[in-house]
Amino acid sequence: MRLFWLFLLLAAALHGQSDPKVVLVITADQSDWVLAAGGTVAAMVDSGAEAHLVRVGNDDKDSWDLSAEETALRATQESEAAAKVLGVSHVHSLGYRMGELAAERHTEIRDRLIVYIRRYTPDVVFLPNPYAAYVEALDRFYVGRAAEDAVRAAALANFQPAQATVGLEPHATAEVYYYAQPVDPRRREAESTATFVPQPVQRDIASTFDKKLRAAQALKTANDAMARRIRQRLDESGRRLPLLEQIDESSVLKLVEINVTKLAEIAAQDTPYKRAEEFHYAGLDYQVPAALRE
Repeated sequence: MRLFWLFLLLAAALHGQSDPKVVLVITADQSDWVLAAGGTVAAMVDSGAEAHLVRVGNDDKDSWDLSAEETALRATQESEAAAKVLGVSHVHSLGYRMGELAAERHTEIRDRLIVYIRRYTPDVVFLPNPYAAYVEALDRFYVGRAAEDAVRAAALANFQPAQATVGLEPHATAEVYYYAQPVDPRRREAESTATFVPQPVQRDIASTFDKKLRAAQALKTANDAMARRIRQRLDESGRRLPLLEQIDESSVLKLVEINVTKLAEIAAQDTPYKRAEEFHYAGLDYQVPAALRE
């Protein structure tokens, strides 16, 4: 099985182009992919790629003083607005309740993701890094694990063979970007030099940073909730932040700008870039031994 998977990857990599034609982004929630990978996705779109987004969770709890139903509705609308800013062509929301993915079957989510991989036949897949340290939002762990499994399974005909009857044939994805927002500097250490193990890589997002910022600012409901939670914690601890003395559209937009800028600067540390995004990357160099590529 390992050797068969190796040759599938080799075929996919040799068939692929230097600039991807189709990109598929898989995310657990509305904000994670924007903050961790939005600039890189936008750069690929600017280079001619077609991008699609699969949002697994419905973000129904990510608001301040709104019902779950209203929150989910707004999150869907704002996710689509953010994706549009970054050039994403289609957004598919699977509708799983936020924070409840531990109760869902891994194989159910995997099989639903296989549909989109076979439908769009992407050259590149972005997925949440399930191996990242200190992932507080566990939905990202569950989706990352299911997405990684789906990328592998989508290449094998005996996974969901009935899909072939509607034209969804097996597809091997040449490149996979494992994304996570920078938190722990230990994540920069190479996990291994062995084949198939994703390795750290940074991508320059200077040319698309403004798009990434506007996309993040489009998530108004979640951003407002973030600002109010920060203000609440400050009040409870007797501290103050002048920016949030009054929470309004202007202060929330500025808070998001600070957050997005700092994330990009952290990811750019020890690189020649001013603003970047970091991934664990599984591409041709790591998936296929040099002897098989020559």
